[in-house]
Amino acid sequence: MSRQKNQKRKILEINDIIRHAKGERGALSTKKICEELERRGVSCDRRTLADDFEILADFINSNDDYEYYLVSEVFGRTNKYYSEAKENNAKVHFSMDELKKLIIAVNSLRLTDNMEKSEIDLLKNKLISAASPRDRKRLLEYAEDNYYILDTIAAKILIDSVNSLSFMHGNMSNRIIKTIINLADSEDRNVLETEQNNPIYNNDSGDGITLYEIDRIFRAIDNRTKLSFKYFDLDENRNRLYRHDGKQYIVEPLTLIPNDNHYYLICYDGTTLNGTRTYRIDKMSDIEETNEEISGTAFEFRDYIPQITNQVFRMYSGPVRRVTLEFKNNIIGNVFDKFGSKIKMERVDEEHCRITEDIQISPPFLGWLFQFSKEMRIVSPDDLINEYKRLCDDVINDRADGYFNEDDEL
Repeated sequence: MSRQKNQKRKILEINDIIRHAKGERGALSTKKICEELERRGVSCDRRTLADDFEILADFINSNDDYEYYLVSEVFGRTNKYYSEAKENNAKVHFSMDELKKLIIAVNSLRLTDNMEKSEIDLLKNKLISAASPRDRKRLLEYAEDNYYILDTIAAKILIDSVNSLSFMHGNMSNRIIKTIINLADSEDRNVLETEQNNPIYNNDSGDGITLYEIDRIFRAIDNRTKLSFKYFDLDENRNRLYRHDGKQYIVEPLTLIPNDNHYYLICYDGTTLNGTRTYRIDKMSDIEETNEEISGTAFEFRDYIPQITNQVFRMYSGPVRRVTLEFKNNIIGNVFDKFGSKIKMERVDEEHCRITEDIQISPPFLGWLFQFSKEMRIVSPDDLINEYKRLCDDVINDRADGYFNEDDEL
């Protein structure tokens, strides 16, 4: 049989292979399906299998004559495919968009006095069960505790949170806050309008990053592609001074993290001590998503984001050392704030406590330590004590050296 005829059989063969891979336990990877196609005499390009499957699944899943669905899911870094029987030969009557609109309508029923949350959840579950297995997980995430009507307290907390973010200029924060207000009960909106211009906040920071640029960053992270941008500092007149002579930075983005009223982009960088480099997004400009995929190493590094966040924003970047700190009772809360509430703390005497932790040593960490003066001291190791004393001497003699990596903004 010619190659052309084999290719015409391809989608039929894919359907036959996947319909026999029943349930998640029987799911087949792209590699397995391609191997089986080759065994059947049909050549297969792994890059086009997803497109072939989409065409096939759209036909099978919307056709009531078939008693099964075709499902594609991501397991780790691999796409896997399987079939699932339609329950009681149920028929899908609604599109994804129609089901979303129906769920929104059901969520609005919470405003009535006679509709309990359990009744609302029952209705939502019935709507979700009418979708194909491929769409059910997406609808579950969409519907979970998402009533689209905010109570006053929740809206106020969200508005204050947006107002407190210093990287947002006025136009951006106003736009987000208006969206929050529109999601609230109509009777509460007048009250919430007063929260929009809370006098304790001032978001008029001039030209800043826009929502569209933030969206580009999120898309690059979601699409696992590299990101391009310029990075700058400000002079005394708020003029931008671009680093690297204004050349574009090309990075492998991992995640966006809010910290201390700023928004930070954490990127993979194998040349640094902890494998990451951090940028403040309000110092980024000319942001563009590239067509180049991030490396496999960078993708796997995303699994370590919780540890990375702890290192970058609590203990900073630098060599990791086993450090013992002793401090007075009145700053116990500061220690929990810095290292997390799960840190193990031991009592030394009535007035002092102690922690022993693996800490990444850097000037920002030593600066954090310095602010507590005689209320906190380094117990060990001895070389860190000596380094700390030397830093204090440098400050006193007004000749402190700069230790920061110029690309890290913490």
